[in-house]
This record gives sequence, structure tokens and C-alpha cells, in this order.
Amino acid sequence: MRILYIITKILTFPGAYLRAFWEHLTCRILKLPVEREGYLHLDETCGHVEHGMASRKFAAYLIETGPGFMNFITGLPLFLCGLIQLRILGVRMNDNTALFFVYIAALYLGASLLCSLFPMVEDALNAHFLIYQAPGKNPLGMVFAALPHFIALIGAYLEKYGVPFLLVAGYLVYTFLHA
Repeated sequence: MRILYIITKILTFPGAYLRAFWEHLTCRILKLPVEREGYLHLDETCGHVEHGMASRKFAAYLIETGPGFMNFITGLPLFLCGLIQLRILGVRMNDNTALFFVYIAALYLGASLLCSLFPMVEDALNAHFLIYQAPGKNPLGMVFAALPHFIALIGAYLEKYGVPFLLVAGYLVYTFLHA
């Protein structure tokens, strides 16, 4: 399954690269040590930055959810822009060639960003431990962190097997082939 993960990250390299950039920036803000430079390694850290584990609850939560949120808020508008123009409004190459290719690029960039939303499993499990199992629990913090944390935790396992890529690709195929 690691091969499928690496293939999906290479096919969606703009999103994987940008997610790793956001992760690197978050590590710098949180003063977490980055252990290995580079964003697109051909292993299980492809699209992620190898970094030290966060030891504080908020730091673990931010490294788990922050980079994915940044990818989401940049990817969704691009994806919708391309999808609406190409599918709903029916822009074709004969209408305006330059705009047609801009919409294709927006759709691809948006899809690639949406395929790289989730953290590594280790980051998600570290955040889970610090927020819900470590001593000094904060009930209010646990409630506010619950939904984003569990989405990131489940998504981390799904992304490990390339499921977000398969879902986005399947949706696009269905959308453009379905009349």
C-alpha cells in the first residue's frame, strides 16, 4: 500500500508540496525541530516534513490540523472554480482556449490540495494522546478539539492508503462522464 500512497502523492505533487510547506512553517512557528529537509521523499513521509513530536497539547493539535486546514481553504475555492466553470457552466476549449486551460489548472490544483489534507498517523496519534489521555485534561479544550481532531485522525489513516485521491478522482470521473 505504500507504493499506492507514493504514487498518489506524486500525481498530486502541488498539493503534497504545499501541505509539507505549511507543515514546515507550523514547525518553525512552534519551534519543533525539523529532522529531514525536503518535502517529496519517496517514502511514507512524502508530502510531509519529518519533525520532532510536539510535547504540548496545543502544539500537537496545531501540527495535526493547521496545515490541512490551510490546504483546505486554498484548495476548495480552486476546485470549485474549475468544476463550476467546466461542468456546470460548460466552458469548452472552443469558447476560450486560454480560460479553458486556466479552469483545468484550477481544477487540478484544487483537487491536488484536497487530496493532501491529513497529517501523518504519528502526528494524529500524538495529538490524541496529549489531548485525551495525558494528565491534566482540559474538558473545554477536549470538546472544541473533538471534531477537527477525529476528522484528522480518521483522515490520516485513510490518506495512508490513498483513499482521498481515489475519492476525488472517482468523483471527477463520475461528474464528467455522467450526463
